[in-house]
Amino acid sequence: MLFHDPIILNFATIEGWFTETGEETGELHIMEIISEIAVICLLFVAGVETDVRAFLRQGVTGSVVAVGGVILPFILGYVVVMTLYPDVGQNGWLFMGAVLVATSIGLTVRILMEMGRLNTTEGTTILVAAVVDDIIGIVILSVVIQAAETGTLDIMHGVQIAIIGFAVWFALLMFGVRFPHLISRFILGPFKKSGTSPIFAIICGFIIAYLVTLVDLHPVVGAYVAGLMFAATPEREEIAQSTRPIMLFLAPFFFAYLGMQVDLTMFGEAKPIAVALLLIGLAIVGKMVGCYIPARVVGKLPHRSGMIVGVGMVPRGEVGLIVAGAGLLAGALGTGDVARELFGIAVLISIVTTLVTPAMLKPLFKNKGDPHPTPKLNKT
Repeated sequence: MLFHDPIILNFATIEGWFTETGEETGELHIMEIISEIAVICLLFVAGVETDVRAFLRQGVTGSVVAVGGVILPFILGYVVVMTLYPDVGQNGWLFMGAVLVATSIGLTVRILMEMGRLNTTEGTTILVAAVVDDIIGIVILSVVIQAAETGTLDIMHGVQIAIIGFAVWFALLMFGVRFPHLISRFILGPFKKSGTSPIFAIICGFIIAYLVTLVDLHPVVGAYVAGLMFAATPEREEIAQSTRPIMLFLAPFFFAYLGMQVDLTMFGEAKPIAVALLLIGLAIVGKMVGCYIPARVVGKLPHRSGMIVGVGMVPRGEVGLIVAGAGLLAGALGTGDVARELFGIAVLISIVTTLVTPAMLKPLFKNKGDPHPTPKLNKT
C-alpha cells in the first residue's frame, strides 16, 4: 500500500491505494484508527480486572438491578431526544438512550474502595449490576451501530444480537471460571517461559474482538468477554499489570480524539445547555429509581442500602465516553452540527454524573454503621 501523505506525527488524513488492485482506500484518519484500537484495549483490561466470583455471589439481585437501571434511563433518553431533536432520526434517539444506559465499572469500584464499602452487600450488588449493565449497554450499542450502517432497525436482528452476545459472554465466563487451569496451561502456558503470556492474552482479546464481528456484534463485546475469560486465571494479576500500561498509553489518544469532536461553542446557545441539564438530571434520576426498586423488591435491601445501590450506578465515566465515541465513529448520529451537539451533550453527561456520585454517596454511608458483609463463595 502506498500513501500520499508522509506526515504521520501530526495525525493528518492519509489517502492511498492498494498497489496490487489499484483500489482506492479513501481516507484513513490516524487518530480514529488508534482510538478504535484503544477502545478494544480499554474493554479488555476492564474485563480482566472484573472479579468474576463476586459476580456469581450476587448474580441474581445484581442482574435484576442492572435491568432496571437499563430500561428507565434508556426510555428517558430516547423519548427526550426524540421530542427535542425529531430530525436526528431513530439512530440518534437510540444512541442517546444507549449513552444513558452506561455505568462505569472502574469508577464505581474505585469510589467504593475509597469509602471502604466494596466488600459489602451493597458494594457487591453494584459491582454485579455494573458488569451486567455494561454488557447490556454494549449489546444495545451493537444494535445502534448495525442500524446506523444498514439504515434500518431490524428488531429480530437486535434480539439475535442480544442472544448471541449473552451466549458468547456467558460461555466464555463459565469456561474461565470452571476451567482456568486449561486456559493457564494450553493458552498461556507456551508463553510463560518467555514472559510474553500477557501479550498473547491481549492478542487473544483482539482475535475474539474480530471474531464476534462475524456474528454482527461490536468488537468491544468480544474484547470485554475475552478479558472476563482471563479474569479467573491464576495469571490474572500478571495480565492486568502487564496490559494496563498498554491501555494507559493508548487511552489518551482515544479521549483526545473524543475531545476533538466536541464543539465547545455550541454551549453558548440556550438549547444545548438546557437539553444537557435535562438529560443529566434524567440520567441521575433514571439510574437511582431504576436500580432502587429492584434492589428493594428482589434483593430485599433496606431503604438506605437501596439508595446506595441506585446512586452507585449513576456514574457513566469512561464507559459512557466509550459508548459515545463508538457511536460517533460508526456514524450513529449522522453528520453535521446536530451530531456534534448531541455528542457534546453525551460527553457532558458522562463527566457530570461521574463528578456528582461521590458527593451523593457520602451522606448515605454516613452513620450507616457496620457494612453488611457478603457471603463467601465456595471454591469450585
